[in-house]
Amino acid sequence: MEETDFLASELRQILGSRLFFNKKQASNFLAYISSEMLAGRGEKITQYAIAVEALGKPEDYCPTENPAVRVEAGRVRKLLEEYYATEGRHSKYRIVLPVGSYQPVIEQVSLSSPLAAELFEPKSIQSLGPRVYINCQNPSLIRDDTLRNLLYNMRSVLPRTLGHLREISIALANADHASRHPSDDLEYAWRNHQADFLLQCTAETGRSNFTIRFSLFHTLNRETVWADTLLLPQHHSQQELEAVFGQLILEVFSLHRGVALSYWSCYWKAQETIPSYHQVLVEHVSFIQENPAHGDITPFLQACQIRTQSYHDDALAHLHYAVLCLYAYMFGLDPGSPLETLWHKLALRAVELNPGNALAHSIFALECYHRGDLEMGRVEIETARSINPLDGAGGHLMAVGLCALGHWEQAFNLLRDVSGLNSNHPDPLRTIPCLFYFRRGEFIRLANIPCGLQELGGWETFGKMTNHCRMDDCQGCVQTISQSVDHASQAYAASKQAASGLWASIQHRLTGPRPSARCDDDNGITMPPMPLP
Repeated sequence: MEETDFLASELRQILGSRLFFNKKQASNFLAYISSEMLAGRGEKITQYAIAVEALGKPEDYCPTENPAVRVEAGRVRKLLEEYYATEGRHSKYRIVLPVGSYQPVIEQVSLSSPLAAELFEPKSIQSLGPRVYINCQNPSLIRDDTLRNLLYNMRSVLPRTLGHLREISIALANADHASRHPSDDLEYAWRNHQADFLLQCTAETGRSNFTIRFSLFHTLNRETVWADTLLLPQHHSQQELEAVFGQLILEVFSLHRGVALSYWSCYWKAQETIPSYHQVLVEHVSFIQENPAHGDITPFLQACQIRTQSYHDDALAHLHYAVLCLYAYMFGLDPGSPLETLWHKLALRAVELNPGNALAHSIFALECYHRGDLEMGRVEIETARSINPLDGAGGHLMAVGLCALGHWEQAFNLLRDVSGLNSNHPDPLRTIPCLFYFRRGEFIRLANIPCGLQELGGWETFGKMTNHCRMDDCQGCVQTISQSVDHASQAYAASKQAASGLWASIQHRLTGPRPSARCDDDNGITMPPMPLP
């Protein structure tokens, strides 16, 4: 069969497959580039033509500013690989979209290969986070109709919700899986799924509420990492159930405070060696949860550099390297390369490698705001929220980033949304930490100086900011914290200058010059040398 005949026949089968069903953009993309190849115009396929002709973009589309085509190409490439590993595994030929090209290529499958799926295994070991084995009650064994429906809903929504997080992978127990003891589940989760954690979910009916219990166990240490009990009204809405899962994400699996990721990171940091494919996420969680105030980003930076330089397709490494650029901007740290160029490059690459990931679109949104593309930034924020609306932690990350970039109104609107606030003003308990985070390095430096906390205004400053927030006076809140930090900085500088002048006067009265000043390593305060006895 000629290549053109095969391409036309194979294209019909692919577009009619289960994998491409309802994936309109991916189908349009593949159909367009294939039809251009069939017409002999393969060399003329461009990003602009794909965007306008296949993806429905406006005629003023700019490929350098909008990564839509590159993102869709990455999605189509992964879908084709999955198709030939599953539905198209018996095909003797395959359509391939090479990396860096928009021209489809036809390749013959080697007859010596025992399994088609082996052809599509990653060429490199991708960076990974922990794996979670979810074990819920078997709904079919429950007689109560309302409880049974709740359990069916939980088994459907919970894995799908956690599956949106790039940092963890999910394994779900079969509904008929049963064990005699929790220790059996731990053994099963590790032996059969290599899961780091076992998440057990149970529910029972009360008088007016369902009682939902979550327990998280580490399969290797067999320790209970976290447990909680939540109440859900029996006549609840889907939004109320999703709010429960949103709280689970925030408390257990979020980057900045999740107990599961913290435990997992500490576990590997305590080992003699950390697997290279865990290194990026281990160092990221360690930095953001353990020591962001110290500003030592070096282990995290080195892990990202090694992985991205060695494996150009490492999706998680590129994603978290892009997040590191946000930290570098916020803390004034050195990312090893010019920040503007590095952040833009990594943010684009992160979206290309993680097209359906909320965090990837979040960090790209913040990078858009950083270089002034506010329109694209707003679009990407909406994209991130629509991909995983239950990920409140990702929303808080964007809000903190927007505060750091000076876009206060957008940050507060986002905080209201992800926090589910009904009031017109931001919740001080959520907003004020965001403001402190914005000037965190300066605030902590000043607070560590003797009497520095008093110079910052102490609880009086906190009260002023709270009142501003309650009156919906965001600008007043910003001015209060800025003025308190500026005032403390000026007071500290004046005290240093006065101390220096006093010491110069004392030296002048003594018998000649003394050794030069020294720097106190604990807080960076320049101190005069001790006088000689």
